[in-house]
Amino acid sequence: MTMRLERIVRHVYGEGRAYLSETDSPLLRDYVHDLGALWGVEPRAGLLTETVRTSYAEMVEDLVPRLDLPDRPVDVVAIAGSAPDADVLRSPTSVLTELVPGAPLPLGVTDQGSAGPFTALRIVQGYRPERAILMVLDQSRLWYDLPLGPEQRPDVDCGVALVFGPSGVANGFTVERRTDVAPGDLASLIPAGDHCLIAGNGLRGHVPEDVTEDAAEVRFAPSGQPCTGVWQTLAEALPDWRGRRVVIAEYDPVLRYLSLCTVEVE
Repeated sequence: MTMRLERIVRHVYGEGRAYLSETDSPLLRDYVHDLGALWGVEPRAGLLTETVRTSYAEMVEDLVPRLDLPDRPVDVVAIAGSAPDADVLRSPTSVLTELVPGAPLPLGVTDQGSAGPFTALRIVQGYRPERAILMVLDQSRLWYDLPLGPEQRPDVDCGVALVFGPSGVANGFTVERRTDVAPGDLASLIPAGDHCLIAGNGLRGHVPEDVTEDAAEVRFAPSGQPCTGVWQTLAEALPDWRGRRVVIAEYDPVLRYLSLCTVEVE
């Protein structure tokens, strides 16, 4: 069964809400400290008492009503993000499962950087669902101070929701993964041709001139959104790209993954 994109919704959030009082508990403080100790890092001071944050669960609660879902069961729901949730008291995948029609299979993909949404999309396709939802999320409240590059650090709280079904404006969503790709090899692996290209932050400076010259249009994802950037750009560009083939490309310099997704827009 071919998954077709029925709708795509994106939203950028403001400063967020205050932490719940129960967030700053001895048990949770120990959990955050012990988790970081496994990798030799300390949690950020005042992490659990900061003034505001936007949790993944709250993004899910906000995005579902924006989807205007029909009353038909959803088979699979998936969430993909690169950063740990700013508030771990609620499971965003469980929240999403409860808010959509039916009794969908819940999936979550993390620890794959900007490649996470591509992996989630491929896993969802493997179940051959009639209807599925993929939510790609970025949030900027990080638990630990890590030496992240600008293409890896989320600076924006943003959510993008993709709804797939038997009808829609785009289909294909063919995912390809190249592993152990050195930065110097990227130029030769980015597909050229008369298609529209969405390039993620990891590809800035690596898209060769012959690709930009041959492509119908090239758009770069906004900075500070390692997971949502390319998908937000797709949401914005779809109305202008009717009848085009679109290639979505992203590179994670830590994992050395080049992720590609080809979409046919009717």
